Amino acid sequence: MDRYLSREIVKYSLTGLLVFTFSFMTGKIFRVTEMVLDRGIPFFYALKFMLLLTPSFLVFVIPMALLLGVLLALSRMSADREVLALKTSGVGAQRFLRPVLAVALVATLSTGFLTLYGVPWSIRAFKESLFEAASKALKPRIREKVFHNLLPGVVIYVDEIHEGRMRGVLLYDEREAGQHNLIVAQEGLLAVEPKGRKLSLRLFKGKIHQEAEGGTYRVAEFEHYTLNLAYGEMLEAAKRKSRVRLLEKEMSIRELKEKIQRRKEEGKDIRPQLVELHFKFAIPFAALVLGFLGLPLGTYHTRSGRSFGFVISLFVILLYYILYCFGKALATGGLIPPWAGAWFPNWVLLALGIYLFRKSLEESPVLLLELMERGLEALRRMR
Repeated sequence: MDRYLSREIVKYSLTGLLVFTFSFMTGKIFRVTEMVLDRGIPFFYALKFMLLLTPSFLVFVIPMALLLGVLLALSRMSADREVLALKTSGVGAQRFLRPVLAVALVATLSTGFLTLYGVPWSIRAFKESLFEAASKALKPRIREKVFHNLLPGVVIYVDEIHEGRMRGVLLYDEREAGQHNLIVAQEGLLAVEPKGRKLSLRLFKGKIHQEAEGGTYRVAEFEHYTLNLAYGEMLEAAKRKSRVRLLEKEMSIRELKEKIQRRKEEGKDIRPQLVELHFKFAIPFAALVLGFLGLPLGTYHTRSGRSFGFVISLFVILLYYILYCFGKALATGGLIPPWAGAWFPNWVLLALGIYLFRKSLEESPVLLLELMERGLEALRRMR
């Protein structure tokens, strides 16, 4: 029986994983289309960015898919009278507990692995791909006889480009406050070092016209001049270009801790970041809690079968989201500690699961479930 129920739960959970993943990806697909058509980002890189951010929302999708799998499997068995037959032969609801918790534990460990290792890896790969896309996008966008914003505060003009080598280079740099540089060079070459994450503009045979505060004006000639373009500046420029911004829930634990430390040194409020940090540990356990909650809900006797399980799963997911937002708001507002706000949804749903599990053992009716069952039946008759 354990193998049979586990197999059914896994089968429906994988279906839910595909459905929920597609739902989460839909919003990103529209963003990919915008990047390709409006922002000039190559389709390959736009698609790669989207896929690399997948682990950051899989930590939410896996618990949702597990809940759907448990509810659909048990609801189908309940509608087919399999649960009733087992109860008649002396098998109670507690007998279902072992396979359900076993699958939920695997889901919890998978979500925890993604949180601790998968998301940090994907974020690192995301940054590297972002740099690669930005560095490659710079070369083709530098066109002959066109002023181009190379970086914020840096404008370049090239008279002629031949086999990657630029001739007649004019560059205006106003990144430093109170100082403006105008560089004129006969030739130039853009050099990219992806491994070292460096981008430099090498200029040959030219002059630097520098104007500083106070009216100071200087001119210097050079045979060879290298202008290093900061990786951080280019990364920010690429982010603005592609409209990609990492949310705090998409950050790794290390990055989140670094942000908390920076904000603490700046004297800013760190409660929102602390709450998000505790969510990194609370969300994996949501799979265990939702799996346990799905057991009494799934074994509830229903005539609607899998449709009832699907409706209940959506209702529970909505409830979890409301509790998630409520706990986050309370913790961010300072009404409860950050750790309490992060674990609040798990505590409430665990208490609800224990209550419903006791009701299931006693085979007592639950008013809310009865009303939802009647409502679903009424909708079915109206069709």
